[in-house]
Amino acid sequence: MVIGTPLVGRRRELDLLRGKLFAPGLGTAQFVRLTGEPGVGKSRLLAEFAALARDGGVAVVSGRAGEFERHVPFGVLSGDGLSTVDNPEVVDAIDVERYRVHRAIRARLVELAAPAGLALLLDDVHWADDASLELLDHLVRHPPRARVVIVAAYRPRQAPPRLSAALSDGVEEIELGALTFAEARQLVGEDLDRARYDAAGGNPLYLEALARHPDADGNAALAAELATLGHIDLQVARAVAVVADVAEPAFVAAAADLSLTETLAALDRLTERDLLRPLGTGGVRYRHPLLRSVVYQGIGGGWRFAAHARTAAALAASRAPATVRAHHVAQSAAHGDKASIDILVDAAVAYMNTAPSTAAHWLEAALRLLPADPAEEQMRLALLGMLAKALGVTGELQRSREVLHEVLALMPAEPAVPRAQVVGFCAQIERLLGRHAEAHALALNELNGLSDPDSAAAAVLKLGLAEGGLVGGNFADVRDWAREALATARRVGDAPLLAATIGACVQHAYVKGVLDDEVLALLDESTVMVDSLLDNDLGRHLEAVVWLGWNELVYERLDGALRHLERGLHLARTTGQNHLVTYLRIGQGTAYGLLGQLHEAAACFDDAAEAALLMRSDELRTMALAQQSWIVTWLGDPAEGVRLGAEAVRLAGPVRDWFSGVAHGMLAQARMYAGDAEGAVELLRRAGGDAELTGFEPVTRVSYLQLLAEAEAECRRPEDALVWAELAQRVADTVGRQLPLAFAALARAHALRASAPLEAAEHAVDAAHRFARMGDRVDSGRAHLVAAGALAAAGKAKAAQLEGELATTLFRACGAALFERMADRLEPAVQVLLTPRELTVLALAAESLTAEAIARRLGIATGTVTKHLENAYRKLGAGDRLTSVLRAQALGLLPRA
Repeated sequence: MVIGTPLVGRRRELDLLRGKLFAPGLGTAQFVRLTGEPGVGKSRLLAEFAALARDGGVAVVSGRAGEFERHVPFGVLSGDGLSTVDNPEVVDAIDVERYRVHRAIRARLVELAAPAGLALLLDDVHWADDASLELLDHLVRHPPRARVVIVAAYRPRQAPPRLSAALSDGVEEIELGALTFAEARQLVGEDLDRARYDAAGGNPLYLEALARHPDADGNAALAAELATLGHIDLQVARAVAVVADVAEPAFVAAAADLSLTETLAALDRLTERDLLRPLGTGGVRYRHPLLRSVVYQGIGGGWRFAAHARTAAALAASRAPATVRAHHVAQSAAHGDKASIDILVDAAVAYMNTAPSTAAHWLEAALRLLPADPAEEQMRLALLGMLAKALGVTGELQRSREVLHEVLALMPAEPAVPRAQVVGFCAQIERLLGRHAEAHALALNELNGLSDPDSAAAAVLKLGLAEGGLVGGNFADVRDWAREALATARRVGDAPLLAATIGACVQHAYVKGVLDDEVLALLDESTVMVDSLLDNDLGRHLEAVVWLGWNELVYERLDGALRHLERGLHLARTTGQNHLVTYLRIGQGTAYGLLGQLHEAAACFDDAAEAALLMRSDELRTMALAQQSWIVTWLGDPAEGVRLGAEAVRLAGPVRDWFSGVAHGMLAQARMYAGDAEGAVELLRRAGGDAELTGFEPVTRVSYLQLLAEAEAECRRPEDALVWAELAQRVADTVGRQLPLAFAALARAHALRASAPLEAAEHAVDAAHRFARMGDRVDSGRAHLVAAGALAAAGKAKAAQLEGELATTLFRACGAALFERMADRLEPAVQVLLTPRELTVLALAAESLTAEAIARRLGIATGTVTKHLENAYRKLGAGDRLTSVLRAQALGLLPRA
């Protein structure tokens, strides 16, 4: 903005902003909301602050939202190095999830802030598009770690709820009020009287307008500035209002239907009058957005329609993309204009992932243009389906549901498969809204109405019913929909659909605690099928790879799980199925957590939480927050784990489903390690559904029974701890896999650690080995830590020291700061040392050499080798060669294989 007159009456506010920017030691972004009525001087204060920042060597990025461009994604940032069009970092992320675009822009802010700082000044944010508001919310929640001051100026009475929510807690407000009478006279002159001051309400914009036209008031004074314009100048002024907030002369000429020479001359005259102000980019902008609004609203409907059409044509001639042309096309297209509909649809497709609210807007505009012609019925159904998807991704789940109901009302019964797929998507939206009963009834009613119960459509619907039973927590459903779906899919012969139904069957077996040869054969079959499918085919039933990844995760095939979940994430992004991102990232994070890669797990869960927040799904947010609670606790911040877990439980509400169960379990764990063992016991017993916690699926149930045993032991109730441990063992025996058996052994170790410490240590070491065999390093370390405590209590100092060192080594490698602190509190014991010869013999034993072979290599007797190995076993507290080698590696005495 050009600064024409001295700043009047805003020195205090400017000093506040200066203090934010030049505060010593500023290392995290500071936010300010600058509020006030139209014309009160927000833009002027921003301009003054920008000049002050530049004088101090600080980089400045300015942006302004336009009243008539509210559906231009990230429009508030366009034109100053941060737009999604001209920033290479953001272009790389344009086809991915919105939160990744947000992070790319945040990273760009950090770059721009080096070395002296950055002022990001956003004006008229009350008109910002949804994508810009989502970005602003992200920046407030994840402030750039740099010397950055972000000022958002807006009119509070016109602010959308999302803006008010984003800038509420912890954001300082600077509110601009009216100028005093003395300040007003300083602004416009000493001849200002009280009557004109009162008429303007002390508003600087109106005071200046009244100074030019003393006989008018309010908006009339602004309009009066236009009354003396000649015909050409008025036409150009109107064209500028139509083209954009920042208008380029060539497009202004096209909109005005004038030559470029005439237009440039008129722009010069309008600039001399200070109606328009030139920008360094070559464009022009109105002195104040209220002026543009007055001009635009005063244009006749016919001329405005034609001006938008001329602008759209000029943009097309310049090969501007559909995303740029769509705004003007929507304002000028005639009903039934197929070319305009295509442009709007192309723009919607381009923004489906990064700005789905804009995509929904263009799709609604296209639907309004589509004629009510039976020949266009398929097109209408396609557009409505896209609109439902856009609304769903945006988080407008209720509106998405309504559109899907409209689609189903229009769709014929045949062909049945597309209709079944729409029903499945609608049921998924119902579940995301927490309406599990409605989702089940919708799919079941559609299934019962099919003419062929063994068709592909029937398989799709049965699969949806199976999925609904899982996420709804209905683990004891008497009707096995997954098995029925599988049987139908085998008859149909659709490979991607069959892979998906196999995955659902395996998952159902898991939640019922079944592990037999048939289930493992199904898991193997689905692995082969998914690996053999082309991406295009798998994209039709992407849930197949989602199920496979999760099944490999719970059936302890972690490497395969990570491989397939990564492929699923890639396909979800390339096919636009972003509603699956949360499930996929949670699966990846769980695998990384089990493998002890806690920081990688935290990154996955952060992504899942951001994706769920943008979806505005309480169910997905519940799951993501619960997993964040788990990892944050293990990383060493149980208080934050309690906060995240409590938020997950709050979002879960009274509904008892899979999401709710996980939320309660993770909150209980966080409470336990935050020092509230009693609270953990009470929470788990309440969430488990009955006295034996049958409300949880079996494997998770065993882990929670272990947590109960640990908590009861902390509360000095060993008898109760033993009851939970025995129940954990019974459940684990029915499942028969390493993870539940390990948790059962650990539960018994906790229960016995006071009364029978040596026996407790044996169970703990058994648990540690079971965890280690499946790669679960943190839980293995936890078990070693329990063994160390039990051995120390039994007076076995050297063995306790060894177990403690094993635990500490694992925790340090994984970043499990919580448990590392717990290990540090163990009493010191005698250090374990191997003699150089013992270490050499053990190193050769690690190469699978026999005692005789070792003796020949070292030139010593075989009996001597045996004696060295026995000494090493004893010092390492092990009974065999493998355990000794593993413990020596964990202690850093031997290199890992």
